[in-house]
Amino acid sequence: RPVETLSPTSMLLLLALFPIAATHGNRNGETDMPLPFTRTLRENDTGNDVVIAQNLLRRSPYVPKDVNFTSGVFDKESVLATTKFQSGNGLADDGVVGVDTAQLLLDLHTKDNYSHISSLPDGYSYLITIDVFSDRDKEVNATLFGKDDQSVLQPVHTFRVRLHGKSYAPNQFSRNGDTPTGLAEIDLNTPEDDVKDFGPYPINRFVRGLDGNLGFLVPHIRNGLLVHTGEWAGWTPDKPMPNSDGCVHGHPTDIDKIAQILQEQLHVKARNNTFGQLPYPYKPQGLISIQEVNGGV
Repeated sequence: RPVETLSPTSMLLLLALFPIAATHGNRNGETDMPLPFTRTLRENDTGNDVVIAQNLLRRSPYVPKDVNFTSGVFDKESVLATTKFQSGNGLADDGVVGVDTAQLLLDLHTKDNYSHISSLPDGYSYLITIDVFSDRDKEVNATLFGKDDQSVLQPVHTFRVRLHGKSYAPNQFSRNGDTPTGLAEIDLNTPEDDVKDFGPYPINRFVRGLDGNLGFLVPHIRNGLLVHTGEWAGWTPDKPMPNSDGCVHGHPTDIDKIAQILQEQLHVKARNNTFGQLPYPYKPQGLISIQEVNGGV
């Protein structure tokens, strides 16, 4: 049977009568919720978006510091905290995280005010520190530290990195967005299978967030963050590195050298690559510390 087609005039008429739903619409027909939020949050809602909202609410001066949320559940405490945030900032205090409340939470409290640790705790063999700008298009330097016999941090290698996520992901909380700030455990893993996207060298895997935005995002909201390189088409060392899916990108020579230093000088083992398996089966051997050094993430 011949395929039936619509004339251009008929198609325009149908589109006028039945507009296509926006990709970020939610159950209430709203289409402009700011990512990572894609729906209005109300009492008894559950999910990772609730976890993000709760952690942003904690940063508000209008929310009591001893607020006791049930993580991932928009419980009565979450409703109360939302009303206090709203009333303190001149919004209608309905206890619902809609468009205006979600946007203001992101505008005011995306920045975690995390600062680098000054020493390497017992049980860890290395630390990577990165001072990042709010403008993630600017590449920055990272430093790899070991520690001496008195547990004093010793810099062993400085290298160039890029922490810019995909252009369609507007913030650290969004899938494939910028690398989050904060403190996290990391571990050296054997190389990824995809040499083109991840390079042929051992990678460092973000395992568990400890502080800042990393503290609540890794691993359950943002899993698979790595420090790695790639065999990027058309790229040369004099050019900016490509954006990532939220990982830390480094030059191939640096990622290779880091793996050598970790294994040969700092006696770190390259664990068999877990490829994002949860729970992570090994004890992490290192830490990564990422702080913003100017206003607004």
